[in-house]
Amino acid sequence: MIWKALADPTRRTIISLLQESPLTTGEISERIDDLSRYAVMKHLGILEKADLINTRREGKFRWNYLNANPIQKSYEQWLKELIQISQQSTPTMGTAKKTIMTATFSIEQSLAASPLRLWQVLTAEVNDWWPRDLRYYSNNSDLNIELEVGGKLLESTGPNDGFLWATVIGFEKEKQLLLKGQLIPQLGGPAISFLQFELRKKSKGLSILAFSCTLFGEFDSKSIKTQQQNWERLIKKSLSEHLSA
Repeated sequence: MIWKALADPTRRTIISLLQESPLTTGEISERIDDLSRYAVMKHLGILEKADLINTRREGKFRWNYLNANPIQKSYEQWLKELIQISQQSTPTMGTAKKTIMTATFSIEQSLAASPLRLWQVLTAEVNDWWPRDLRYYSNNSDLNIELEVGGKLLESTGPNDGFLWATVIGFEKEKQLLLKGQLIPQLGGPAISFLQFELRKKSKGLSILAFSCTLFGEFDSKSIKTQQQNWERLIKKSLSEHLSA
């Protein structure tokens, strides 16, 4: 629930504003351009449901307060997972020292498909368009998503091996898919990734796929660049070509 709530950039903006001080709903509306009071109230309702904010009424005003405890708990859980991932690999001599950091990049692509068709390709046909050289096992592997909260984006070559790329943390059919992934040291980490795929109808037979990736962990600028290039290839080339075939 927390990461689904924070997936939206407007809600992240609201959280940033409330980090400075409590604000009324009206004050938040005034500080966010091109957003109606009704839309702000809707976003606040989602944040309150996720226990990320607390509210208090004073006369006709509704005051909104940041509740940082869920974020802190999630941060601690991510840190534990990061330590576990880093322990999967023994550092080699001469490896450049990295620091704990966060990074975010986004990709937006127009695709020749309806939201329904795009959703099917993203969730049921991932094995057909994900390039072999961007897999953990480069040959003879299958890649599939279990479409349920807690489901796995799993690559395997049989019953005796497998690699967990990510887990599903939320989804809305034909609208949004949220994943929490891992970047092991061999692939440029260790890091935890938060992936969001947002589907929007553009026109008849055309959709917009808005993708964002937030990394948290021990990586360098080269790893960030590589991840962005890989996702651009996946979305702009592999996925696009599969839809056009």
